[in-house]
Amino acid sequence: MSTIKVEVCEILELKIHDNADALELATVQGWQMCVKKGVHQSGDLVVYFEQGTVLTRAIAERLNVGAYLSEKTDINGDRVLVVHRIKLRGEPSFGLVVHPELGMKLGEDVAEFYQATKYYPPVKAQAGDSASDDPYFPRYTNLENMRSYPDLLESGEAVVATEKIHGTNCRVGFVWHADEEQPTMMAGSRTLRRREPEDPTMMVANTYWFPHTLISVKNLLADLQTHGHKQAILYGEVYGQGIQAYTYGEKRINFRAFDLMLDDKYVDYPIFQSLCDRHQVEQVPLVYDGAFSLDIIKGFSDGDSLIGGNHGREGVVVKPRIERDDPKFGRVILKYIGDRYLFGKVAEQDTTDV
Repeated sequence: MSTIKVEVCEILELKIHDNADALELATVQGWQMCVKKGVHQSGDLVVYFEQGTVLTRAIAERLNVGAYLSEKTDINGDRVLVVHRIKLRGEPSFGLVVHPELGMKLGEDVAEFYQATKYYPPVKAQAGDSASDDPYFPRYTNLENMRSYPDLLESGEAVVATEKIHGTNCRVGFVWHADEEQPTMMAGSRTLRRREPEDPTMMVANTYWFPHTLISVKNLLADLQTHGHKQAILYGEVYGQGIQAYTYGEKRINFRAFDLMLDDKYVDYPIFQSLCDRHQVEQVPLVYDGAFSLDIIKGFSDGDSLIGGNHGREGVVVKPRIERDDPKFGRVILKYIGDRYLFGKVAEQDTTDV
């Protein structure tokens, strides 16, 4: 899950729209928008509202942008106005821009000024009961959109891009508390730790405990215990029949890992890959391993899924081969959602993963 920001940005490029005389194509951060011709120039400062931003009706009326918003039901069951994406004469347009207020400066986040919030779709049906949180069993890193942070990864930096699966976020592993004689096995969704089924035979049908039934995952976690680790959390995606609109050709649920935390630290990708390969833990497909370029990543965000089924990719998740943190941003990892997915019907059916 990502956050929202409403930033004062510079129009980096302004191009002709080949199929619309009254429109131009403006690039802001890593996003493209269709804007009215003659209103903006390259280098102009604008306030950028990215797709998925919720605006109050009063603000929408004051900015005169109601025609560019979609009315949707949110996580609380309320009807809200959401900045959306659209194709105009064949060109994708993500979000909207307005002229900044007097005194607003480049780089300033003005979300609070505009009372802007992030849109969260309705909650999907929950599988399993929630258990009390454990500080040693943390949620996965929030994934921000690369188009909003196009300069976070350095040009030429060694990165890996993996396919982003359209499923439900899952974490499984163990925590060995100081006062315990043996580790506590745990499982959870994106935000909730899930209680272990009382009947062991029901684990295979439980969305979030299911990975614990896989021999490959069992062997990996046992190996990590043997090597003295006090905490191991395998993060991945549960997908298949009954999870989301994309089933990837699966008639039951399946699990693929995408990250590993050992003793409170995410391991570097080569270590994650090696450990999973050793125990035959299925991983999300590796789409690209090489030098970072925004254009290269954009190209890999679309295309057929490498898992199976008649689906395109939802997008890719990109991170450095060797883990690093940014002083302001935190852990460096981003998602790039493909245009094919964003403009398909499935994106409009998304639910909030809890």
